[in-house]
Amino acid sequence: MSNITEFLNDFALLILGIGALAVALLKTYKNTKKELDSIPKKLKRQATIDNLIIEELEKLKESVNADRVQIYDFHNGGHYANGRSALKISCTYEVCRTGIQSKQAQLQAIPVSCISKFVSELLNDGKLEIKKLEEIKDTMPATYQLKKSMGLNSFYDVVINNKNGDPIGFLAVQFVKNPYNVKYESDKEKVLKTKFFIEEKLEELLKGRK
Repeated sequence: MSNITEFLNDFALLILGIGALAVALLKTYKNTKKELDSIPKKLKRQATIDNLIIEELEKLKESVNADRVQIYDFHNGGHYANGRSALKISCTYEVCRTGIQSKQAQLQAIPVSCISKFVSELLNDGKLEIKKLEEIKDTMPATYQLKKSMGLNSFYDVVINNKNGDPIGFLAVQFVKNPYNVKYESDKEKVLKTKFFIEEKLEELLKGRK
């Protein structure tokens, strides 16, 4: 009799376990389906906002006669063996003047440690204005080599922040063939206006992913 009772108890537990597993699988299926169904909507939203950002970069390029305007994002590229975060920088948006080579594809997952002094000064001041690239040849040799490989003669970079004021990337206004042209406060205001627009649109993208 006791064996039968034990068998029935075990069988009941098995049924309960199968039921719980079925519920969990159904929930996972529904969540996955919901996520998949939302992809076209998210893709359309992303593309719309991306286009608005690109249009704004084009406007800035023309208004200050820049050769190239880019947006860089800070991101986590994984972890090193000791657990330290492998922070990196990637170029996520770019517009170029006709005849100026695109560099976006080559500017992906650059370790922050490679250009740490540049990043430090940029974050401390909120901007970095270099009217002649040779200015940083001795003080920031790694950054100098990187910028030189992009064909730059001068640049003006400004930090992009999230709604909490934390730095998440930077806007880069670059001059290759054209002379440096972020000389006056009115020019810097144009860059700031674009920066604020980008911050607003990136925040919209973040909300759209939730």
